[in-house]
Amino acid sequence: MKKEWYLVAVFFTALLMLVSLSSCGEAGANFPGNVGAVGPQGPTGNAGPQGAAGQPYEAPTPTPVEQLVINENAYRLEVGQEQLIPGLVCTLYTVPNTTTQIIGAIGLVNMGSFEYLGSFNQANTNVTVGLNVLPATIQPIFQTWYILKCTGSLVISDDNWHGFSLSSDDGANLYIDGLLINNDGLHGIQTATATKFLKYGFHSFELDFLQASGQQALILNEDGAIMGDAGFYH
Repeated sequence: MKKEWYLVAVFFTALLMLVSLSSCGEAGANFPGNVGAVGPQGPTGNAGPQGAAGQPYEAPTPTPVEQLVINENAYRLEVGQEQLIPGLVCTLYTVPNTTTQIIGAIGLVNMGSFEYLGSFNQANTNVTVGLNVLPATIQPIFQTWYILKCTGSLVISDDNWHGFSLSSDDGANLYIDGLLINNDGLHGIQTATATKFLKYGFHSFELDFLQASGQQALILNEDGAIMGDAGFYH
């Protein structure tokens, strides 16, 4: 009888151990080979702007200027020419401190070029502030006795008259298919104006600026407001 009770006790002890190990496995105990059961899936997160509905992406409609550039670039691709991209190319030249105007200036030393994506809206300030058209890293370096020339294309989306005004200290000249505004020379801030009939399409554009010393200013307006940069390409 004692032997039978002993065997029963051993059997139940082993059974309890198996049940205990099985319970630990379901709870995710950190034992090799006893990975816990996967819990129920949580609630699905909110879909993004175009999530579950699966709506196709619609590109924004090009502006008239952008459409002109798209068409021009398609033609350029066919004939193997470089594509137009936004902005102007500006080249910085140092000049002798005897320079009195941009046109006919001599002794220019090319310091390099950079792409400019922006308008021309430098308020009348001391040159120590730095010209805001220049890259920030070189503004403290080039503050006096330089000429800046920004060139590219101006894209016009209608046939119309446009009025331009150019305020500068010192000299500045505006070219749109040729010289349009001559505000050259050494002077404090002053404004010169002109109007021009511009046809739908592409026009050559150049803005030249001379900085001697003292104060600086360079403001280009079109039709009574700061001329935007949306039409500038190169």
